[in-house]
Amino acid sequence: MALIDLTVGALCMGLHDHVPHMVYGPRRSLETRASETDRRDRVLGCLLGGAVADALGAPLEFRNSKDIVGLFGPRGLRDFVPLHGTLGAITDDTQLLLFTAEALLRVRVMSHGYRTYYPPTILRNAMRRWLMTQRHTGPLPDHLDSARGWLLDIPALWVERQPDKVTMIALKRPGLGTPEEAITDSAGAGAMVRCAPAGMFPQDDPFRLASEITGITHGNPHALVAGGYMAVIISQLMYGTTIQVAVEAAISRGLYIAGQREPTLTIRDAMERANQVRFAGIDPGWFELEQVGDGKLAHDALAVALYCALCHPEPTQESFEKAVTLAVNHSGNSVVIGALTGQILGTMHGMSVIPPRWIEQLELRDVIVAMAEDLATEHVPGPEWKQRYPPL
Repeated sequence: MALIDLTVGALCMGLHDHVPHMVYGPRRSLETRASETDRRDRVLGCLLGGAVADALGAPLEFRNSKDIVGLFGPRGLRDFVPLHGTLGAITDDTQLLLFTAEALLRVRVMSHGYRTYYPPTILRNAMRRWLMTQRHTGPLPDHLDSARGWLLDIPALWVERQPDKVTMIALKRPGLGTPEEAITDSAGAGAMVRCAPAGMFPQDDPFRLASEITGITHGNPHALVAGGYMAVIISQLMYGTTIQVAVEAAISRGLYIAGQREPTLTIRDAMERANQVRFAGIDPGWFELEQVGDGKLAHDALAVALYCALCHPEPTQESFEKAVTLAVNHSGNSVVIGALTGQILGTMHGMSVIPPRWIEQLELRDVIVAMAEDLATEHVPGPEWKQRYPPL
């Protein structure tokens, strides 16, 4: 009955001029396994897939979908347009992803040295180093003089890209936000994009680590759970599972965590909707996507991203492009939903599914690739690696 309601309702909606017509085709598989590839390719696919989608969605963030159609045609934006004086400009989400990844590699250096460490402290220091690049004042990170890190030496990172307000407020406060002691009560999606690297270290608990990443700035239980879910999904995809298996693993991990009910119900609803359109052979558009959510809240953004990835999960550049352009061309949080979609599919299938034209035009592509290579390597004994990722 739900499937009939969806298809008939969509047909009726298609009669209105302002709603784009859906494309019907043969029924498609409800499950698509991740491609056979190695750890390095998945990490590169995750970071680059998220970054290109972030850059594609940046000019569209919270624009009305009708305005997007008016500006870019019925298919929406398909390629980068100039923003911030450059083509393929990344946002604060990808900037903070890089600083978060750097912090996690510092944590690995400490763990290999058998030193006592507390990830939130190192994460907060990294995010406050990023805060410096935004020309904003706040508490200086610990050990700045002796442990700057290589990202601060990238001039192109010292640019402000309309950073998330909640993140800025939290980082300017003197305290340390943790899952147990919230520094804000925000359930917004501002921390979601930087959670993916927490799923790339098999010796850690990705759910806990991502909750700590989220809690530095966003303390609402829904946000903490959504961040944890994202990291577990990435962790599972790194092993080559399906999206469905990855989501079930995430939900199982958070089963007894306070605040998990609403995110779980929202994600399950999005997955059911995606299964319906796959079964009906429908290529959904922005109108169908906006029935799923707008991505302003963390768990909502993850649910919509999963919907986009599940609608187009095949290991092809065409499918990746369909999923990402679906994720960004709507009235909601185009940047976060797009980036999460790109991270999920990039982890599933590796770099080969990302259109080369997007990678070639991406701002700071070399920096993103370098960080991905280091994440894939994780640790190298010796002083050079320790100097690159000082354990502070």
